[in-house]
Amino acid sequence: MSVSSGVQGQPKAPEAPTTPPTSDTLRISLPDLEQQVLARNYQLLAQRYQIDIAGASVIQSGLRPNPNLWFQGPLYNPQTKRVLPFGSPTQADMQSGQFNSGAYAIQLQQVILLAGKRSKLVALAESNRTLAQIAFRDVLRTLRFQLYSTYANLYFDMQALSLLQAELARQQRLVESYRIAQQTGGVAPYEVTRLDVANRDLQANIANYLAQIADSQATLRVLLRQPANTFLMPTDLPVGTPALPAVATAIDSALTNRPDLALSQEQITNASRSLALEKARRTPDLTTGLYFEKYSNAYNNFTGFQVAMDLPVRNRNQGAIRAAELTAKSVQAGVENQQTIVQSDVLNAYDKLNAYYNQVNTRPAGYLDRIQNISVEATKAYNARVIGLLDYLDKIRTYQQARLNHINLLNNIFQSQQQLDYVTNTKFF
Repeated sequence: MSVSSGVQGQPKAPEAPTTPPTSDTLRISLPDLEQQVLARNYQLLAQRYQIDIAGASVIQSGLRPNPNLWFQGPLYNPQTKRVLPFGSPTQADMQSGQFNSGAYAIQLQQVILLAGKRSKLVALAESNRTLAQIAFRDVLRTLRFQLYSTYANLYFDMQALSLLQAELARQQRLVESYRIAQQTGGVAPYEVTRLDVANRDLQANIANYLAQIADSQATLRVLLRQPANTFLMPTDLPVGTPALPAVATAIDSALTNRPDLALSQEQITNASRSLALEKARRTPDLTTGLYFEKYSNAYNNFTGFQVAMDLPVRNRNQGAIRAAELTAKSVQAGVENQQTIVQSDVLNAYDKLNAYYNQVNTRPAGYLDRIQNISVEATKAYNARVIGLLDYLDKIRTYQQARLNHINLLNNIFQSQQQLDYVTNTKFF
């Protein structure tokens, strides 16, 4: 796959190295990697389960209390020495009114929720499910930004690594040729030593980029749940400079689409429903029942009804209601604060991206073409003794820094574009 990484109208940055550090290599584009992360990432899978759990709570909240069946009968009669005397009483027992067998009682009770508690429980559970769904969207937004940012860092770090490795190889050849010339007295020993120091600087920079690449690999492996011995090789990452959206448009998109703001707004609904439920709990539930007793103290085959309710004399759920009221006030203030944070995030991301756009747009025409051959020309001039060692090293550092600055600028543009998409939760780029 071809690599397209240059800003529109600008030369491309150096290609990423083709030889990965490990034998097991997975060459993957950013869209393909995103699809695999969506299917395999643990955080997303766990958050999907949270939505299902909240849905199950909605079902549970809508269920009515089960009826209660109570039965009472004799276990042992010490007068007749009989166990479980459920047989019919004798005629003598009937005449004397003393029943040594056959007596039992059955009670059936049902709790009735009053003040709309059941519907309020369902409403609160539905709000909790909505919160879980919004939280899933926020996790998805964060993971996508982390994925894009890490992939870009890996891609451009490998380009910088490729540049430095090529520079190191070229300068090592130069050092070897100068070592040979030193043996014949053609060059001074200090020149070889100074070139060795310059190569050590390059090796130190290469080690730093390798460490950054290792960190990016670790992050991507976790996001993808990939085996540790697999090297993820980025393949393509176009970077352009399309027009920026208007600031007002970006802010409106963020206020409309940001899931963390929607989460704060839904928490107001959740707190309101929780308060309504706590107020409903001031009203005690009603317990109704039917009662049947065979051979009761009143008369045979006694059938009655029951009604029971706690008297709300001392406990009228005052503490829970007060806590719910304070929670509602707290989340209302949280929404206003979150709106301020969202607007600040958008302005911050917008200013950063605008600064990088200005940087690339104000570069003089042909800038990259002019620095492209500085390194080669400086080496030729140094070998021909047209320039001295210090002048040569200065030109080499200038060339390397200019190329690295270009790579960093491409990365900064891409990262800032993704940052604006992240803070607005809108695909502008």
